[in-house]
Amino acid sequence: MRRRSLPPTALGVLLAAAACATSPDDGPTPRQRIEAAEQLLQAGDWNTALDALDPLADEQCPPRLRDRRDLAVARAEVGLGELWDAFRTLERFSDDYPHSELRGEAVDLLWQIGKTLSDSDGGFLFFWSDERAGRAVLEHLVTRHPDTRRFADAMRILGDMAFADGNYELAQDRYGDILFYRPESDWRFYAQFRFAMSIVASLQGPDYDLARMELATRELRTFLRNQPEDPRMVEETQGALTLLLEWQCARHVQIADYYRTVGSLDGERYHLGLAADEQFAGTGAFEDAVRRRDELAAAAANGAAAANGGAP
Repeated sequence: MRRRSLPPTALGVLLAAAACATSPDDGPTPRQRIEAAEQLLQAGDWNTALDALDPLADEQCPPRLRDRRDLAVARAEVGLGELWDAFRTLERFSDDYPHSELRGEAVDLLWQIGKTLSDSDGGFLFFWSDERAGRAVLEHLVTRHPDTRRFADAMRILGDMAFADGNYELAQDRYGDILFYRPESDWRFYAQFRFAMSIVASLQGPDYDLARMELATRELRTFLRNQPEDPRMVEETQGALTLLLEWQCARHVQIADYYRTVGSLDGERYHLGLAADEQFAGTGAFEDAVRRRDELAAAAANGAAAANGGAP
């Protein structure tokens, strides 16, 4: 429940002046109440602005003025720090007023609400968290208003939240949306880096999806080719790339071992050849892969020579 102001002297003066300008007997019109509230909002008098709008709640406001009323209410609630209430006020704004000229202002205010909540560490035990509320607001923003100029900013925050929660697949979706829908954004290179790191974090070892290791490797190399300026990001990228190469080489050797177990010489030879690629030089399994590849090649050559009676 919102806080109430003291007797609204400023409101009385504004509404009295408005009423005198029309008919004192009729009192201020809905438009005059909204205009008075907007003046109070500019002065930072949030409570008195809400007092001016109270008589216009629900159906008591003419339909043509309801978008303006709701935006004014939400601004006052933001001013009072009642951010979740402000979100609920604007949640259905685009549904209720699809042709409103104030849509852009409402979207900008939704971004402000979501950003402020997501930056806050407020909450009450496990029942309430400003961060979770901020996530809900930003998810609403990008879902219902994907054309907002804050799309990439919101997706960056949502991606970081998902990454911090260990939801790496969702993090990849968030960062990927920046790369796909806002490739010109200032967050492009950050999203590319975090997209790849989300894949790395989801793998956790050589036993995981080889195709995803290769995808992450390509993304990290592309990121480094763009010559990022942040030395910490470069260091983290290079460390992740080294780890991925280690895992990929070990994975190819594991697959080669499997083919050897089932008696598939072609499969063993193929994956040993992949593991012996120069990109994996320096990894733990590389030298063993090269040795085994060469041994298979030599054995194949000797077998062919024997089959030909010793002829070349």
